[in-house]
Amino acid sequence: MTGFRSALQALNVNVEHTRAKDDDPTVCPACHKRLRTTQGLATHLSTAKSCRWYKKGKLRALTLPGEFAVDEDVLMRDINEPLPDGLEGQMEEEPGLSYHNIRGLHKIVDSVPLRACWKTRELWFKNDPEHTHIIYHRNPIDTVKTLLGNPAHANNIVYRPKRVFMNASRDSRIYNEMWTGDWWNTVQDRLPAGSCVAPVIIATDKTQLTQFAGDKTAYPVYLTLGNLPRAIRRKPSQHACILVAYLSVSKMVGDELSKKQKSTRIQQLFHDSMRIVLEPLIEAGKSGVEVTGGDGKVHMVHPILACYVADYPEQCLVTCAKYGTCPKCEVDDSQMGDGDPGPWRTQRKTSKIIEAARANSTSISNFQERCKQDNVSGGVRRPFWEVFPHCDIHMTITPDVLHQLYQGVVKHLIHWCSSVMTDAELDARIRSLPPCFGM
Repeated sequence: MTGFRSALQALNVNVEHTRAKDDDPTVCPACHKRLRTTQGLATHLSTAKSCRWYKKGKLRALTLPGEFAVDEDVLMRDINEPLPDGLEGQMEEEPGLSYHNIRGLHKIVDSVPLRACWKTRELWFKNDPEHTHIIYHRNPIDTVKTLLGNPAHANNIVYRPKRVFMNASRDSRIYNEMWTGDWWNTVQDRLPAGSCVAPVIIATDKTQLTQFAGDKTAYPVYLTLGNLPRAIRRKPSQHACILVAYLSVSKMVGDELSKKQKSTRIQQLFHDSMRIVLEPLIEAGKSGVEVTGGDGKVHMVHPILACYVADYPEQCLVTCAKYGTCPKCEVDDSQMGDGDPGPWRTQRKTSKIIEAARANSTSISNFQERCKQDNVSGGVRRPFWEVFPHCDIHMTITPDVLHQLYQGVVKHLIHWCSSVMTDAELDARIRSLPPCFGM
């Protein structure tokens, strides 16, 4: 027996670790060591470093690269032996990565071009230089290049306008995307041959962040393009809407300032800030810029301010319309409920009203009075949009669902219905309505 044990030791085989039957509950499934009891086996799997991996569920089947699964006995005996020559070369071969360590990986990540670099600008009023208003912004041309150069959207970007009809007789148009409208066709005819339009869509909304730490607010400005389908623009996961600026939310301080003067300063600050943010679009809209698309093709693009998305108070602020009037037509505030539509407001006419009031007024209050006679706010002397090419700020305003549809239509309908009948009759009529999905 001693000689047999010595022979096994010479073969580098441990007698205690020989393979036992699989159904033996006292044999370690990792090292095949036989224990006295099942409790001892559980303790062994928890304490033995060489067998702890089995209890954690790791490496239940060890296989070599490029080989089929070998028998467990052979694997346990030959695991410490050197690999064959063919396999050893495969294991030493480099995986083909472009970096060798973490520092190299970080350099590659840092070399990825940014969407646009952020800049900071301070504004202040001449008679109050101590209180500054800070805006954070980046070049909108860089964001336009980023959106058009995104390879994920290369097959969905549209550079030419289209006219879509219901049937072959072409007696009924379909308007579902921006490139199916008449505006794009009109602007396209004004551009040089070989150029294309990049309709710029701007959205602003002063947002309440928190009321727990000093009533924090933010004033973001977002930019997207009409070349992208609306299904892509509306999905945050597509990253088709880029943040281009944060406007100042600092309050107008000064005990000597009246409420009207503070409102005037807020309007002036907004237009001066938007002029700084969107100023690169002026020259680019006139001369065009070369943009490399996601498919690698180079296009001569003219970014034109096409839409401005905002709620009703900001629509009046952007268009310099008198609050309470329509920012798109010339209907007076006393005629808002009439059925007859008024003439359209135009950017040229609004600019002429402001210029005439500025030239003939003797004071700020006189300037505001002259402007309000023509339903212009009178808080801004030089709007940011007055020199934008191929742009009419009143045409860029889109309908606001909250303030114009719900509060402007539905709320009035409820008020009118309540005035022509009693509450009990109105409730009875609502209860008699047939059930409807979503109601």
